Amino acid sequence: MPKYTKKFKIKLIREYLSGKKGGQPALANKYNIPESTLENRVNKYKSGGFDNLSKKLKNNKYTSEFKLSVIQYRQINNTSLRETAEHFSLVNGSMVYRWEKSYQQRGLSGLEDNRGRPKKDMTKSNKKQKNNTPINESEREELIRLREENRLLKMKIIYEKKLQALLLEEEAEARKRQR
Repeated sequence: MPKYTKKFKIKLIREYLSGKKGGQPALANKYNIPESTLENRVNKYKSGGFDNLSKKLKNNKYTSEFKLSVIQYRQINNTSLRETAEHFSLVNGSMVYRWEKSYQQRGLSGLEDNRGRPKKDMTKSNKKQKNNTPINESEREELIRLREENRLLKMKIIYEKKLQALLLEEEAEARKRQR
């Protein structure tokens, strides 16, 4: 995939916004770039201006709790993959899609980050042991379940508050109409 300079991207967006070249297909054809690339540039511009066009891709590691909250946000708010990614400042919507698919197939274990080398088992070494005893698998699953339950309760409270606000707003509008 070719790299485009920020200057070229800005030129492309300005030309698109002027509306003189016949829309995305004609503009993509003129510069011999895929229409989807142009559409992505336009969406990035709309969501964050010209500064959003030159964001570097990051190799972040995300916790399984964060990934779960992203999936739940998308389900509750019924947003697209791109909108969800923009809300959480993720690189793109395909990350959200992969997380959802892994979660559907393997549950919470599908959301764990398995990149890099596996951690060494330090229990066999002569190094000084910590006083903290590691939690067993059932305790870990319980902790994850409780965190998920807590997050769902928080989201439920937020949802109920928004619903209450909307109902109060409707009630106020109804009173205005009756006068």
